[in-house]
Amino acid sequence: MSKTVLIVDDDQTLVVPLKEGLESSGYSVHCAADGGQGVLKAQQVRPDAIILDFYMPGGDGLGAYEALRSDPLTRRTPILFSSAVPMDELRQRVKDDSQTFFLKKPVGLSQILGVLRPLLSSPKTDSPAEFGTAIVKEALSRAAPRFHEFKVRVAYADTDKMGIIYYANYFKYFETGRTELLRSLGVRYRDLEIQRKLFIPVVETGCRYVAPSRYDDLLVVRTWISDIGKASVRFENEIYDEDLGGAKVATGFSRHAVVNDLFRNVKVPDDLRRLLAPYIRPGARDAIGRIRTGAQRIHV
Repeated sequence: MSKTVLIVDDDQTLVVPLKEGLESSGYSVHCAADGGQGVLKAQQVRPDAIILDFYMPGGDGLGAYEALRSDPLTRRTPILFSSAVPMDELRQRVKDDSQTFFLKKPVGLSQILGVLRPLLSSPKTDSPAEFGTAIVKEALSRAAPRFHEFKVRVAYADTDKMGIIYYANYFKYFETGRTELLRSLGVRYRDLEIQRKLFIPVVETGCRYVAPSRYDDLLVVRTWISDIGKASVRFENEIYDEDLGGAKVATGFSRHAVVNDLFRNVKVPDDLRRLLAPYIRPGARDAIGRIRTGAQRIHV
């Protein structure tokens, strides 16, 4: 039996192609043009997942979200907020849970499927460990992998006496890439540390320098995930210089332990695994990963 998805969005230029794409992928799709209609439609069709816009006429997404979460029939239904609203604003206004996800518009079909497939295709189980493993295996085999990108100008302070980026400053770009990848999903390092007492310190890192970049060059920093272990995450990075015709200038990686506030290893939470799954690109790991940097190691 096909899974049912409800799209609640007033922008038909987005709804129509998304509906067609989901239906061609095997889903049964229903649509509503505003929050009020969305709540009623959810009660009627009992969808397996809901894609919800934030700002709509005739009842906004926040009101619809609160109504859906107060209804026993949809209290645990996965809800994907698809909105142009900044992630920080959504996080502040939405009281989210492990079944709530955030995607920033414009959102492609592959991104939607990257979240829906592992969510709706995973076997039901009472074991968190089995559930987490099933989610990741499904994501690795079916979800369309992607990467996060951001652009940054090389500041004068980032260069050395020769006028090129000082070698250690590439790690700053890598760190910003990791942070912005999480932020694009509605997750902030600060929230993980303060609210969930969850920390992801670097235990291993490396960088290969391919070509020099200079002051005021425009860089594109690309970030993805090559592996999520039982209690670890490995990020990969590539940096391109648009002032050098888009040439690759550096590659790198960082491996992180997942620990609590007592600095003891803990499992990667299942909801975080699900959220990160679309960014996993198994095998997309630079040879730099075989180089050991001599950093302090933590058993993970």
